[in-house]
Amino acid sequence: MRKKKGFTLTEILLAVMIVGIIGIALASLTTAASRESGVGRSKILLRNNLSIALRQLREDIHNSSRVLYVRGRIDSSEAGTVTPLLVLAKNLSLDDTSITSASLASYVTYCFVTGDTTATPTGALSKGTIYRRESYSVPTWDSATPECGNPKTNDDFGVFLHNVKFIPPIGFAGEAKYYPVPLFRLSGTDAVYSVKDDSTKEDRYKDLGSVLVIKLITELVSTPVVNEAVEEIFILPNGFRAE
Repeated sequence: MRKKKGFTLTEILLAVMIVGIIGIALASLTTAASRESGVGRSKILLRNNLSIALRQLREDIHNSSRVLYVRGRIDSSEAGTVTPLLVLAKNLSLDDTSITSASLASYVTYCFVTGDTTATPTGALSKGTIYRRESYSVPTWDSATPECGNPKTNDDFGVFLHNVKFIPPIGFAGEAKYYPVPLFRLSGTDAVYSVKDDSTKEDRYKDLGSVLVIKLITELVSTPVVNEAVEEIFILPNGFRAE
């Protein structure tokens, strides 16, 4: 009878090696697909949060009658620093009286608290938060700047947007080479605007129909880092002018 031949050791080792290579390739593909899926879910989460926040901001601007304060760009900041970004007034005329006697004026204040996680580029911080407060009481002003207090412990404030990234505009050589965020500024200038600078009603009548530019980046500190950027332009009812 003829003897049946089996696999040689070389053939077995070659088969094991081929199966191993295929297994490693499949594992790598699975890991990459899982990572990309996670990144996609994170970007959708960030995009949805930005969309909800901008919808609220758009509604506040649409319902406002006055713009009292716009921060402009934030040149530098340390972790935990509180910075007012925007103050709007509803049902408030240019002479600081209620437009309708049946309804009191109300005020919407947006404040930014810098995060505590170092990010790129140099000087950037992640995990910041923008808070929003609506109140019938007039915001407290220190010189020409509204006072936010501590939004994290003030029950009047609610979270407007989490995971906000801060990037200062100043580069290594003092140049404004970075993309500064968060940025709430009037079109044409990064300077701070405050209605407190306009002492008379006649001054305020000049300050109608200006443009507000908003730039935001939300970022998750992960591997890889996931972020989402948005830039919106709003037509403001009145409150300041671009010169």
